[in-house]
Amino acid sequence: MMQRKHTPRSKQEENMPTEPAKKCAHPICTCEATTGKYCSAACEAMEKTPDIDCHCEHKGCKGKTS
Repeated sequence: MMQRKHTPRSKQEENMPTEPAKKCAHPICTCEATTGKYCSAACEAMEKTPDIDCHCEHKGCKGKTS
């Protein structure tokens, strides 16, 4: 029976998150939640009153109309 040779993990693999990233819980926001359910305090504050625009201020967020 062949034994597999153990290959050390690269630095890049070590820094990768073990869980897949989750979308921010704010319905309009398109960002990934970094910790918890939201990507920012702005999205968490808007939890009960979602607006037309997302106010998280992340450059990559597509939840803005302007």
